[in-house]
Amino acid sequence: MRSNRRKIPSFSLYGETPATAQTDGVHIEDIQSRSRKYLWRIGTHRHTLLSQCVLVAAGPVTVTLDDMRAVLTGPAVMIIPAGTVHSFRFRADTLGYVLTVDLSRILSMAAAVHQWPIETLFSMPRAIDLREDPQLAMRAGQLLERLAYEFAQPDSWAAPVGSWLACCVLWVLALGTAAHVSSEIHSSRDADRMRRFRHLIESQYLKHWPVERYARHLSLSETSLNRLCRRLAGSTAFDLIQQRLALEARRRLVYAGNSVSGIADELGFKDPAYFSRFFRRHGGISPIDFRRRHLVS
Repeated sequence: MRSNRRKIPSFSLYGETPATAQTDGVHIEDIQSRSRKYLWRIGTHRHTLLSQCVLVAAGPVTVTLDDMRAVLTGPAVMIIPAGTVHSFRFRADTLGYVLTVDLSRILSMAAAVHQWPIETLFSMPRAIDLREDPQLAMRAGQLLERLAYEFAQPDSWAAPVGSWLACCVLWVLALGTAAHVSSEIHSSRDADRMRRFRHLIESQYLKHWPVERYARHLSLSETSLNRLCRRLAGSTAFDLIQQRLALEARRRLVYAGNSVSGIADELGFKDPAYFSRFFRRHGGISPIDFRRRHLVS
C-alpha cells in the first residue's frame, strides 16, 4: 500500500519552482501549451500559495481534486484553492485556459462588495459542468482570451489590466455558478472578519484551538463568531475548523505514506481511536477503508 503513495510535489506553476515561475500575482496560459509537454497528463501536485481557475472550453478532462474525481466534457470549470492536491488528464483536442492567481492580490483589486463572491467561489475545490449554461462559459472564455492577450504584452508586468481582468472573470464565474443567490448583502466588515477567520484556521487548525481562542484573536465573542459563520458560511465556527482538519486527514491518508496512527499524531490526535471516530463522523467511513478506496497510482 505504501508504494502507491508519494510525497506531493508543490509548484508555483506545474513543473516550475517558485524561483523560475513568472506569476507576479496573475498568470494565464492556454491548456495545450503546458499539457502538451507532459503528454496531456498533469500529475498530482499542489500550489501552496496560489489558486487556479481552469476553464475547459471544449474537449474532455479528467480531474482529481483532493479525494474527488470528475470526468467532464467542456464547457466546464475547475476551481482549485491554494493547497488543493490535484491532477489533470486532458486530450489533444481539449481547449481552454488555466488562470493562476495570488487570491489575496486579486481580492485587493476588487471593491468590498465584490470580494465575498470571489472568496466564496474559492472556499472549496469545485468541478462544475457548464454545458447547461453556455452563455456563462462563453462570457468567461472571452474574458480569459482578452486576459491572455493583455498578459502577452511587453509591459503587462507593470500594468494593472491583468489583475482587473482576472478579478472580473472570477466575479462572473462566482455569480454564475452560485447554487443560489442570497438576498442578504454582507457588509465589508463581516466579509473581512470571515476572511481573517479562514486564514486563522489555516494557520492554527493543527493546534486544535477552541473556538473561544479564535474569537479572541479576532476581537469577537464566541457567540458573535458563530453568528457570523452561520450567516456567511452556513456552518458554526467549530464545524468550519473541523472541516479543515478532516480535509487534511483525507489528503494525508491518500497521498502520505505514514500509518493511520502516525497521521493521527501529525494532526494532533494523541489517541488513534479518537482520530478514527472523528474521521468516521466526518466521512462516514473509517480511515483505513477510506485509504483503501483512494489509493493513487
